Amino acid sequence: MADQDTRYRLVLLGASRTGKSSIIHMFLNGKFLDTYRETVEDLHYREFSIDDKTIKVDILDTAGNMEFPAMRRLSIATSHAFILVYSVDSMSSFEEIRRIIEQIKQQRTNYGEIPIVVVGNKTDRTVVREVDEQQVRAMLSELGPLHCRFAECTALDRASVIDIFLKLLSLVQLSAARQLSPILRRKVSERLKKKEFDDKTEKGLGRSRSLIRRTSMKKKPTSSSDKHSSGTPDCLIS
Repeated sequence: MADQDTRYRLVLLGASRTGKSSIIHMFLNGKFLDTYRETVEDLHYREFSIDDKTIKVDILDTAGNMEFPAMRRLSIATSHAFILVYSVDSMSSFEEIRRIIEQIKQQRTNYGEIPIVVVGNKTDRTVVREVDEQQVRAMLSELGPLHCRFAECTALDRASVIDIFLKLLSLVQLSAARQLSPILRRKVSERLKKKEFDDKTEKGLGRSRSLIRRTSMKKKPTSSSDKHSSGTPDCLIS
């Protein structure tokens, strides 16, 4: 149904030659892109079915250099979520992530709510690793608060690439849950109040029943004349 459809714009940002295009190609096609072509801006579109909902996703692959600053500003302004890619064998590409996050914070007043996954690519090159996980987490903590996850991958391995998008999906779902509508919040509140009222009523009725039971166990006092005039006991109060 049309009203069940949701459309997201996902932007990949990062320095040149960090493997942004290869990550996208592996995710969408299951194949490694082994030829390098400098990207200016490539837009990919896919539909995914999740929990009976059609999720429409525009995936924007951006230029890795700053030759097109206006295009980067526009991509940051219009994105619902970001994947920020650096290469674990390049400290300069990692430092570019800091600059990108600072730019997101400058342009987006709601930056703390935007789903972001920071990705260290090319883990197959660990022999020449220049960036470790502790450095990344320290930077993210310093720049926070951010609605962010961290992952490492190699674009050669589809499982590690898919994990990036699963992390992003979890952030998107969490973000959507935080935007619970006022009407729904009101309904939840009303249900809680009704439950509290029902619980109090049930407790009150419980005390009344207990009192009745205790009272019913007592016999009505009888006079000596009654005892002689009748061989049966008086009725109990019920």
